[in-house]
Amino acid sequence: MPPSIGNAAFSGANLLAVCGWLLLIAAPRWRASQVLAGLAIPTLLSLGYLVLIAVHWHEARGGFSSLDDVAALFASRPLLLAGWVHYLAFDLLTGAWLLRRAQREGLPHWAMLPVLALTFLFGPVGYLLYRLVATSRDIVAEDRIPRFLARLPAPFRALEWEPRLGAAGIAMALLAIPTALAYAIDPRLFNGDPVWLKPLKFEISIAVYLFSFALLLPLTSEAFQRSRLGRFTVWPVIGLLFFELVYIAWRASRAEASHYNADGPAAIALYSAMGIAAVLFTAASGILAYGLARKDAAPLPPILRRSLILGLGLTAVLGILSGATLSGAGGHTVGTPLPTAAVIPFFGWSLSVGDLRPAHFLALHAMQIVPGFALLASPLRPAVALRAVDAFALAYACLTGAALVAALNARPLLGIG
Repeated sequence: MPPSIGNAAFSGANLLAVCGWLLLIAAPRWRASQVLAGLAIPTLLSLGYLVLIAVHWHEARGGFSSLDDVAALFASRPLLLAGWVHYLAFDLLTGAWLLRRAQREGLPHWAMLPVLALTFLFGPVGYLLYRLVATSRDIVAEDRIPRFLARLPAPFRALEWEPRLGAAGIAMALLAIPTALAYAIDPRLFNGDPVWLKPLKFEISIAVYLFSFALLLPLTSEAFQRSRLGRFTVWPVIGLLFFELVYIAWRASRAEASHYNADGPAAIALYSAMGIAAVLFTAASGILAYGLARKDAAPLPPILRRSLILGLGLTAVLGILSGATLSGAGGHTVGTPLPTAAVIPFFGWSLSVGDLRPAHFLALHAMQIVPGFALLASPLRPAVALRAVDAFALAYACLTGAALVAALNARPLLGIG
């Protein structure tokens, strides 16, 4: 095949496929879109594939029994073109099938946009994302979480479950599975840590954050949930958290820094956007505290209400303060640790120099730790329990502040590391 004909066929096949994908994205419910993208265009691509195989298969050198044989097979430009057309046809067929399935199951089209984009670019990855979205939604829609809550001890049985936040939390938890596999098999390191360690830690932390919001938002009033502030705690928070995770995972896949990355205007802009996102979703915990403090919030035991408001408030205030300190410091550590210096396993916090991350961790998880203490203090007399929660919240804030000050003075873990 002359190179000019091969290049023209390559461009024509690409144009056909792109037209099909644009129809799926821009006009998903137009009947002609499914006919063209799900039938006509894949058929044309398949016919082109058949012609290429029929004319050029006799030139094949290699086969499918080993990677070396496959590499030899695709050394032929016509057969390489055939393989590319094969991808174009089957990826488009998969995208059209996923879209039809999503429409039957009632998934919103905006949720399918990243699925279609990833199917176009990376085929099976788009299918996996669809399974993630659909499975997360099914778990929530089938009331499995409420049935699970109903089996818990009495104080937990009255808890409800915000389905959108719950589905997002489940999706984030499921994302930790492939990340853990990548962590296990990828030998690459960045700054001495496995490249997939940071995404894995963020997935776990974000899942806990989303599950907390899913359980706490129903305790606010319907009026608050319908307000602008209440609505901000759902889709905007979900979007901001997933943006954070996607950016971190993308940088990890390239063994590049996600935080403190100033390698060009694009990196600076993305890092700035990530910082803004972090401030906004951290501030959402303060908004949720306000919703629980309103007079029209659901009736709660005083000790539980107090602990939730204090925990969420501390997360908002201390989380933004410690995050701003981290951002302004230009790095996680204060001081230069030796390559062989001890760190806390998994977390990676330094035991030899100041590390700003422990204070940030304490700040972000006040919303779980303070209410956890309240559950332990609940058997006490109500007045005593309330004072104990207040004292614990104050001590927790002081501990977080002390960890931050110690790190800024190059002392690890309050100077005891």
